Amino acid sequence: METDKSENRKKIGLFGGTLDPIHFGHLRAAEEVHEALALHEIWFIPAFLPPHKAGKDLTSFGHRLRMAELAIKGISHFCAKALEAERQGISYSVDLLRQVNSRFGDDCIFYFIIGTDTALELDSWKNWQELPKLANLVIIKRPSVSVSEVKAKFKEIYPEVNLQMEDVPSREHGTVITFDTTGLDISSTAIRNRIKEGRSVRFLLPDNVREYIMKNSLYTTKTESGPRKRSAAPPVSTIETAGQIYKEILDNKGERIVVLDMSGTSPVADFFIIANGRSTRHVQGMADRMKKELGRMGIKCRSTEGEKEGKWILMDFNDVVVHLFYGPVRAFYDLEGLWAEAPRLVMTEPGLSMEENDHE
Repeated sequence: METDKSENRKKIGLFGGTLDPIHFGHLRAAEEVHEALALHEIWFIPAFLPPHKAGKDLTSFGHRLRMAELAIKGISHFCAKALEAERQGISYSVDLLRQVNSRFGDDCIFYFIIGTDTALELDSWKNWQELPKLANLVIIKRPSVSVSEVKAKFKEIYPEVNLQMEDVPSREHGTVITFDTTGLDISSTAIRNRIKEGRSVRFLLPDNVREYIMKNSLYTTKTESGPRKRSAAPPVSTIETAGQIYKEILDNKGERIVVLDMSGTSPVADFFIIANGRSTRHVQGMADRMKKELGRMGIKCRSTEGEKEGKWILMDFNDVVVHLFYGPVRAFYDLEGLWAEAPRLVMTEPGLSMEENDHE
């Protein structure tokens, strides 16, 4: 007797959106969907360029993906995926669903997770008629829109779709599942605004995401266009510390070392130093030796991130933050491009000094 192939396919939840930044509202909703529908995994997929954000301020894809990776660290059934970046251009949901079905459809059944507020606008999306054919639609309640409004809307636009109101997982696409999740009234917009205003965002998002935002000066008020007016130069001791770290990276065969003067721009550090290694093992070894050698000089590393994988290790030396990359990962995130306006320093015989082509 022939077996039903669908029984052997993994059930995957797809949690997309801008995720700028990801927060506990996203994470708790995903956890409850995972549990209620007995899904194997939830994939968090930041949009590369959301249609509603085209032409507007948007944190770089690399930062948003990294925040998602940090937020789900240690949770085995959560994954962060860079699928939207592979296509680039405007991130339409129908294109994402076509992409995952083409690549993973033989092994997976997909559950596309959206809120009731978004669901009411579904018939304005690109090729919205195809969505139930490409995934089951999971509609989670938002405070501003009731499930009954969504039911009425879907009966109008999808008269042939099975509106399944119980938390019963389907083995084939074409089902709409609606249910309540714990209502955490948290929004990415509110988080961004609080950071701009210098207010606390603790307990709204994971601590490691909050620390990443602070270290990378995300969502802070940007300077006006034109040459940057810097505050007084960093203390001499800070410049000397940055110089010692630069030399230590060089001694450990670090490549393409870039020193950015962030004084007057970043609230967390005077200098960012970026470098890369030839392999993840090289990057890991470089970070380990730097902590030991610099520690002997009295330059203490307060914290590190990313040591286990070695693709991107962030080292916090108080007023100097170091980003050590495996080469291809550095190119992908392009931190130099993100901070292109920051003045660069070069190593000279006396020590670090401003590049001659830097104009104020």
